[in-house]
Amino acid sequence: MYYFRWLLGFLHLLVWGSIILVHAIPAPDPVQCNRTICTLSNSYGAWGDRKDCSVKSVVYPTTEEELRSAVAHANKNKLKVKVVSKFSHTIPKLACPSSLGHDSLLISTAKYDSGIEIDSVNLAVTADAGVALRDVIDKVEEAGLSLVTAPYWEGVSVAGMISTGAHGSSWWGKGGAVHDHVIGLSMIVPGNESEGYAKVKQIGAQDQLLNAAKVSLGILGVISK
Repeated sequence: MYYFRWLLGFLHLLVWGSIILVHAIPAPDPVQCNRTICTLSNSYGAWGDRKDCSVKSVVYPTTEEELRSAVAHANKNKLKVKVVSKFSHTIPKLACPSSLGHDSLLISTAKYDSGIEIDSVNLAVTADAGVALRDVIDKVEEAGLSLVTAPYWEGVSVAGMISTGAHGSSWWGKGGAVHDHVIGLSMIVPGNESEGYAKVKQIGAQDQLLNAAKVSLGILGVISK
């Protein structure tokens, strides 16, 4: 009887109703540039003050060395620098390096998103800063594994997710905060002239700096892996 009623309802929809198709598309690139300046926008459409921010230029590194070079350039030329991911959906203006615009450099990790390494023995995954959460999930599932926890939106980048304290819901192990399950980071920090103005710092599980580096909001350096 229930099947019959459902069938009648379906036939009624075909006769009297219509089907609306909805197409989902990704958010536009948050960084748009012209010949003189670049504009960073929030993918939700507005920041807290409803104004976009301007930056002098933006770079798109594809490797850790290119990322280090970008930080070195900013340090050498005394530019204010921030890092933005492919979507830049942060609600506060954490991704805006300067209110002036002309003294700033924006580093986008949109193209630094190919490296994902699975260590099945130690149940660990290492990923480039710009890798999207969805790509990490797919990769670990191919290895027969799964993440302990993750935020609900899968478009966040690995580094952005860690830097801003993103969390899901889990009672397993250390709980639902993603950064609590991070066991190491590679971070690019400013250096002196003899170090090429920037260097890669490896921060392991026993390093006292790890807790500070994980939810640092981008103020201590640029997470590379």
